[in-house]
Amino acid sequence: MRVYHFLNERYGIEAITNQTLKVSRLKSLNDPFEHYHIDTDNYGTRSVLKGRLNRANRELGVICFSKSYTSPVQWAHYGDCHRGICLGFDIPEEELFEIDYMNHRTAGREFKSSLDLKGREYIKYMLSKKHEHWKYEQEVRTIIPFPENVMDDRLIFTPFGDKFSLIEIMLGLRCTISVKNIKSYLGKERHKFQIYKMEMSPIEYAMQLPQVLT
Repeated sequence: MRVYHFLNERYGIEAITNQTLKVSRLKSLNDPFEHYHIDTDNYGTRSVLKGRLNRANRELGVICFSKSYTSPVQWAHYGDCHRGICLGFDIPEEELFEIDYMNHRTAGREFKSSLDLKGREYIKYMLSKKHEHWKYEQEVRTIIPFPENVMDDRLIFTPFGDKFSLIEIMLGLRCTISVKNIKSYLGKERHKFQIYKMEMSPIEYAMQLPQVLT
């Protein structure tokens, strides 16, 4: 499945150069309702969810992607106001899960059934639902297990490879790095990738690939 990951210019260059992606820690995701889509009016529910999140944060991380690279809002929010870079990956579908966008919290009665899930499957369920205001992201995610418990807030990276096959590199409309510069970072590997400079669609509120490729 082709999916897209937005970065600012600096981190985009680092990802391309190092052939790695940063793994988001569960407690650092930008939506405070992550892992808390279940109604937490009950104190016991809140307490259990907090404890489970603390434990999972030491064991698992997540990488977030989008199914689209055309949203100007995505480029603004995650691509540094169109100055950043978007990386297109081919990832096996079984490694990904989609987000279910909702206009209300999950009923508290589902809390007990969620506790029957363990490890990766539990986190996958808890991170699979978000408020519908996030729908524009068209988000898909993958869970990354850590090789050992991470007790601090260090940064975690995972390498490109069979599960994260880089195919496309898209430079934002306002990105100061040129296609030629990107090719220099890739060295002998540059012929393996498609590299584009994004343009504004002349007829839609959307970004598009250039009509004339560089």
